[in-house]
Amino acid sequence: MTVFASRDLEGSLADDRMITADDLRACLTYPSQIVETAYGPVEYAVRGGGPAVLVAHGGPGGYDQALVLGELFRKNGFKVIAPSRPGYLGTPLKFGRTAEEQGDLMAALLDALRIPETIMVGVSGGGPASYQLAQRHPERVKALVVIDGISMNYTKGDDINKVEEWMYLSRPGQWLMGFLFKHFPAAVVKGFLQTESTLEKHDLGRRVREIVGDENKFALVDVMFKTMSNRFDERKAGAENDIALGSAIDRLPLDKISSPTLIIHGDADNDVPPRDAEYAHQAIAASQLLWINKASHIGFFVAEDAHKVQQYTLDWLRGR
Repeated sequence: MTVFASRDLEGSLADDRMITADDLRACLTYPSQIVETAYGPVEYAVRGGGPAVLVAHGGPGGYDQALVLGELFRKNGFKVIAPSRPGYLGTPLKFGRTAEEQGDLMAALLDALRIPETIMVGVSGGGPASYQLAQRHPERVKALVVIDGISMNYTKGDDINKVEEWMYLSRPGQWLMGFLFKHFPAAVVKGFLQTESTLEKHDLGRRVREIVGDENKFALVDVMFKTMSNRFDERKAGAENDIALGSAIDRLPLDKISSPTLIIHGDADNDVPPRDAEYAHQAIAASQLLWINKASHIGFFVAEDAHKVQQYTLDWLRGR
């Protein structure tokens, strides 16, 4: 078991391997499919070729968000399997009300697609499904990567105030967000980072300038908002279930995870706190914990060290 920080990493992604704004926008229009599993229908999309990477998205989300989160892997030689978790878009909330059921559904999806084993990548609210696939079906997980993932009791969903709910999750609010993104991008990014990080004022201002000044990082924030808010009426059941699921967790059972595991977490994450990464690292014997320096909840994609962390993750996976 090892713990280290992004500032200690060397090397970075080559320009042709970085995720571009065009790559990210293409994820929003990529078509999905429906497959019947042992636990009911699951919506999913497949992009790329190479070793399979199954991506569990956060909340609110859907297969489109899973494609966005998996784009780094697709562009670097992996085949991304991007399902909508239960209650999101085309996957009904018939099964998957608990973390254990969501892990079982991931296994059933692999069965339906005739994929014997996969690299499992879970992000944020996709953490419980990912951890439980590895916990309950260890033979199916070649390697596990969890990025800012939930592993303990999660109650932040209860803290969303009415203004935030209107802004992010209503049609008028979505229109206003689109207007603000176009005309006042720095204000939108600042507001998001103030909610999703514990960065001090100086570091916050610097990170806002970095994101707004980088077309690709800004596009990441933009498309992530779209995968949370567009068609929200088709994501609402999943979002509400995620809140209930997170509130019901004390600590996820992780003692049977034997897959090589890389836990990546922003040390300034204010959405899923660092304690979740610490607990998972302590509970999983075959794990490494990588802290992203001065990073928010989406630091893997937009932090100052993002490209270093991304390259390390790719190299780590290729070594499995």
